[in-house]
Amino acid sequence: MSSPEVPGSTQNRYSPPGFQSHLVGPGCEFLTGCLPQELLNSVSFDALWELHPDEFPEIHLHGHRVPIPRWQQAYGVDYHFSGQVSPALAVPDSLGPLLRWSQTHIDAGLNGLLLNWYDGHLGHYIGRHRDSVKNLIPGSGIVTVSLGEGRIFRLRPWPYASGNSSIDFPTHHGSVFVLPWETNRHFTHEVTKSSKLTGRRISVTLRAFKSPTPVSSMRQART
Repeated sequence: MSSPEVPGSTQNRYSPPGFQSHLVGPGCEFLTGCLPQELLNSVSFDALWELHPDEFPEIHLHGHRVPIPRWQQAYGVDYHFSGQVSPALAVPDSLGPLLRWSQTHIDAGLNGLLLNWYDGHLGHYIGRHRDSVKNLIPGSGIVTVSLGEGRIFRLRPWPYASGNSSIDFPTHHGSVFVLPWETNRHFTHEVTKSSKLTGRRISVTLRAFKSPTPVSSMRQART
């Protein structure tokens, strides 16, 4: 397992101020940064935690429907994953500041959010995968804001082969990662499971979709 100190860097199309660019493979980089303290102080973790659905989403696995080990909800634009769709709710006011900051400082095209809620007491995690690019603007990156307990965000070359090194990036409250288009094509990512971490974490993932569904046609988020 390699450390997050990845040698080399390259210029990213976003070049957000204060972000560090890590070269993780040929033509593939990964950007790390953090929310400004003023914005982070204005975010209510408890209010965002209360948004999580009552039920866990289910996916098809080996011919059966099984619940995923975390809560999940899309906002702004429907999200397609694992052969199904997560219907979006309208973006609640509590997420507006994060969306506006990301649009201003990273990519103005960001318009869809996907939240994952992790409860360490329940052993929540997300296994290695590559994000769906269905309906995404070609070449756009995927932005992830981490809130709450720190976890390990792990990259692995795709297709995975024995001997390939994983690359770990620790998250913390307020960390922001940008996964560029090419890196998502050539690397999987995951949030590792740990019996030692029993706190709560929220992952806010933002994407740039083409022709999003009008908010007026969506169900309203809980307040």
